Amino acid sequence: MKKLLALLMALAMVFTLAACGGNDEPETTTEAPAADSTEAVDATEAPSEVESTEAASEAESTEAASEAESTEAASEEETEAAPAGDMTAAEFAAFMNAETAKIAKSGKYSYNRVCEYTKNIDVGGATGILNGIISAIDENSNLDTVVGDFLGIGTKKGTLPKEDVDGDYKVKATSLKPEDLGSFAVKDGVYTFTLKNETNPKKTGATPFNRFTNDFITHEEVVDGIAGFTTAIKVDSTTVNYKNIKVEVKVANGKITSIKYSYAFDAQLTLKAGIKINGSGAAVTNGTFSNINY
Repeated sequence: MKKLLALLMALAMVFTLAACGGNDEPETTTEAPAADSTEAVDATEAPSEVESTEAASEAESTEAASEAESTEAASEEETEAAPAGDMTAAEFAAFMNAETAKIAKSGKYSYNRVCEYTKNIDVGGATGILNGIISAIDENSNLDTVVGDFLGIGTKKGTLPKEDVDGDYKVKATSLKPEDLGSFAVKDGVYTFTLKNETNPKKTGATPFNRFTNDFITHEEVVDGIAGFTTAIKVDSTTVNYKNIKVEVKVANGKITSIKYSYAFDAQLTLKAGIKINGSGAAVTNGTFSNINY
């Protein structure tokens, strides 16, 4: 009986151990795939994260490059579209010289110049003598009209190249220097400056006024003008003072669209018509070049 009981207990222990062992093995088997699965997931996710990071980095680089290109393009556009107001006196002088050379060579523009006496020619008591000499040649002329002709008194206008305009009244290819531009200023694409007063300028481009224009009279031209009208009057000397010389230049889209200038002048002449005669006069001039196309 005791032997049978002992055998039964032994068999129970064996089955118990077998049952415990059976439970451990499935757990181990079950856990292993779980571990493999976790590692597999990690291994799968790692490259994805790397690729995502690389893609993001590339996207950021591309975006940064795109922004840089956009900034550069915007900068270039701003430079190209920079208003003419950014030009300094030196830059404007160079610009003016280059552009007026183009206009003088092949430009099309309208011209209007008005010159008016502020003091008519006065030769004192000799006025009657001179007017008598002049009216004997042309009854419609007098001292004011004859002297005024070569002084440029009156209105002169035209459209180039359609109409002929005296060379002195055309746009000149300027040769301005930065130091020529007095009171230099710019606002909304309109440049203004003054030029030094000048006495008896020459058409040699040696001074600021004649580097800008040929619209003035020289002693030689006065002599030739009087001689061309009559030999009864001789010109001994002339003194012409140009002052309050002002210039306004409008610039749009990198080109000159109009040029305005003004000045006042007074003249003293010494004439001979059998006797020595001293005369004087004064005037103001306003000239405009508009509708410039070149």
